[in-house]
Amino acid sequence: MPVRSMTDWAVVVAAACALGLGCAPASAQPAAAGAVPARPPAAGSEMAVAFGDARWAQVIGHAGVPLNVLSKGDPAQPVVLLVHGFRQSSLSWVRQFASTLPASCHLVAVDLRGHGNSGQPWQADAYDSARPWADDLARVIAALDLKRPLLVGWSFGGNVAMDFLRLHGDVPLAGLLLVSTGAGLVLAPPASPGTPPPPTASANLLTNMASVEQSMALLFEPGLDPALRQVFSAASMRVSPFVDRGVLSRRATAKSNADLLPALNIPVTLVFGGRDRVVPATVTSAVKALLPRARVEDFADAGHAPFLDDAERFNRLLASLQCGRP
Repeated sequence: MPVRSMTDWAVVVAAACALGLGCAPASAQPAAAGAVPARPPAAGSEMAVAFGDARWAQVIGHAGVPLNVLSKGDPAQPVVLLVHGFRQSSLSWVRQFASTLPASCHLVAVDLRGHGNSGQPWQADAYDSARPWADDLARVIAALDLKRPLLVGWSFGGNVAMDFLRLHGDVPLAGLLLVSTGAGLVLAPPASPGTPPPPTASANLLTNMASVEQSMALLFEPGLDPALRQVFSAASMRVSPFVDRGVLSRRATAKSNADLLPALNIPVTLVFGGRDRVVPATVTSAVKALLPRARVEDFADAGHAPFLDDAERFNRLLASLQCGRP
């Protein structure tokens, strides 16, 4: 399995600058592993700190789809496996990779199929059932020999985590952390007959672009670094309408994941943002009610991405759950 170290991050930052994705000063250098900047950096240098000394690998997932996997930290350390949300990527976890966590954790983030730098099949059956998503995570765990990872699922990533538990429940996990997600435990009401698909599934590229920009206001808080927001917007634009359509076709026949709850024998932690504009309070309350023994962490001042809005607290939580250094 080929692994590439990103040894020339300056080239990447320069390219990001040229593409309008955020610039770092020419003198900016990646910080040592685990270093934390004294002040919030510009997006370019924040990405450099996070990923300049990270490792990239390709794992072959379900039906031969190549999966892009990012990792940082000693593989012998406790593992945190991070699964991003719909239309995002492994870059979502920039403030975890840029923190001190890799000094005590092995952080691993995967680009889901159809997202980031992973393969993008166009057939609906690549996305419209639990099997592809679940098998992808299982193959990442096996290929990287990840021992008892803490599985972290953000938003749609929570649904993928539950897919994994449904079909690979025999794989040992240290725990499950669900972030800003209904995790398929609580289903959205079915769309009315004749309701058009969301704009991101349109064949009109201009419509898709406009929809992506509108979604940024829902996903991320206004105070987020605008350059970081551009990076996340670019990640969203990499996802084709074929992915949306496949996931939508699954939603039409989806059943609640609540049947999995009696079989869960691992610690479960729930994180919700008090300002979340994606997951409504009714879903938040319902998930909490379904998991009365779960540890609940409410980030009252955070939106849909608490790991960005209050990264310091979120990182302490990860450390307390898996890395042994709260």
